[in-house]
Amino acid sequence: MTATLEGAEVAIIGLGVIGGSAALRVSERGTRVRGFSTSPSDRALAAHAGLAVASSVDEAVRDVGLVLIAVPLDRISSVATQVIGAAPSSATILHAGSLQRSEALRSLPEVMARLLGTHPLAGSHKTGFSAARGDLFRDAVVFVEQRGTPRQKEDAELFWSLAGARRIEYTAANDHDHAMAWMSHLPQLASTALAATLAGAVEGPPPMRPGPGARDATRLAMSNYEMWRPILERAPGETLSALRMLEAGVQELRAALENDDWQAIRDLWLRAASWREAAESGAEAEAVARG
Repeated sequence: MTATLEGAEVAIIGLGVIGGSAALRVSERGTRVRGFSTSPSDRALAAHAGLAVASSVDEAVRDVGLVLIAVPLDRISSVATQVIGAAPSSATILHAGSLQRSEALRSLPEVMARLLGTHPLAGSHKTGFSAARGDLFRDAVVFVEQRGTPRQKEDAELFWSLAGARRIEYTAANDHDHAMAWMSHLPQLASTALAATLAGAVEGPPPMRPGPGARDATRLAMSNYEMWRPILERAPGETLSALRMLEAGVQELRAALENDDWQAIRDLWLRAASWREAAESGAEAEAVARG
């Protein structure tokens, strides 16, 4: 049964994986949420899940104290402009885009003055409300722009804490986007390139079921192209630098194999293993600290 539209405290524009998951968890925690999506199927599924679903952006943001914009990157600016025109002047307006620079959002200064970037390090290669989960942000790290006002930061911390996040990290937009070039864009591109290479190795379906290693390494290749295109179009130059470094690493490995240079292969192998073990140890230490 659809929840009532009256008396909402938070509006979430975009009810896909990110917005839908946030709406589910925040409403479970007792905050009254009103959502909207341009997708009829997402609106129907959200309503079936018990969320209050508005018929328009204007209706969704009426009289709320906080708005989260969780739409594709190339739509954030236009949606933010509409939200600013309809929401109370005192409302905090956040977005959950994976890039935060004004050049990436292509927003006017007056829009950026009201809009604050908050990027949760959580997600899925799937899309739509059907892939939303109330526990998606459990123990997640959320990056929030340093430039926010004290009120914006307080509201962002409260909202993402209600959504399940464990830690808020404040970063400058440029620093955030450069980090995403290495930790988000490069893994996506590498996974896509590997899956495309495997797809081109044989015609038709694989002759045998890929093992867990191949499936793990290519999971991101199932990500939605339409979502990623605007991200890559607006990515920082650092993304190309990261891709060039990956190409150099692959070439180094190929040359070492061609020349039976096992010392070079060993050095590369140990360097890679050391980095991965350090990343795993860091994750385990955080899990222990959480109890």
